[in-house]
Amino acid sequence: MSELAYLDETGIETDLLEAARGIYPLLTETENQLLRKQYAVAIANILGSPGEFQKYIFGNSGDLEDRRDHLMKFFRDNVSLLLTKTWVEDHDSTKKDEAISELQNLIDEIHRAEYDRALVHLVNICDMIARLMFGEDPANHDFFDYVLRIDPKLGVFYWYIDQLRHPGPALPCEELAQLQLLIAVYALASY
Repeated sequence: MSELAYLDETGIETDLLEAARGIYPLLTETENQLLRKQYAVAIANILGSPGEFQKYIFGNSGDLEDRRDHLMKFFRDNVSLLLTKTWVEDHDSTKKDEAISELQNLIDEIHRAEYDRALVHLVNICDMIARLMFGEDPANHDFFDYVLRIDPKLGVFYWYIDQLRHPGPALPCEELAQLQLLIAVYALASY
């Protein structure tokens, strides 16, 4: 009986990852703004609660700004809490301080609409969180498999972060970079 449950869980891991791998290139390669937003929603549905993300990308500019500010507050609070409450050895406390500083840099760059620069800080923060929580380097291939087995959504999230780490030959356009950030911010704010 436990083997069947394990097989079902493995299927979920595979399905989530396969879906993300299929959608992500569509998100990054399309020039159509509406399709790009729909692909962003599809990825966010994998990483968070289905149907919740679209309110951060569809609507009038005033409502979107308010919703995104609210999302950023949750993101900042969740990540700050995670960083400050994570147990670390005394020799690791400087890493935690660096992560908190990196978080502030990320938030500042998002507010200045410097999305391509903010992506770099986002990847750094996610790497720091992984090191603090798991003691592992997310660039290590074993890390990805390990996290995917523990929590499929978190594993897919770190796969997504790895995609942001290697953007390809060109930096994403401003709209794409903003959507990529919103997806990750949403995922971390919802976790």
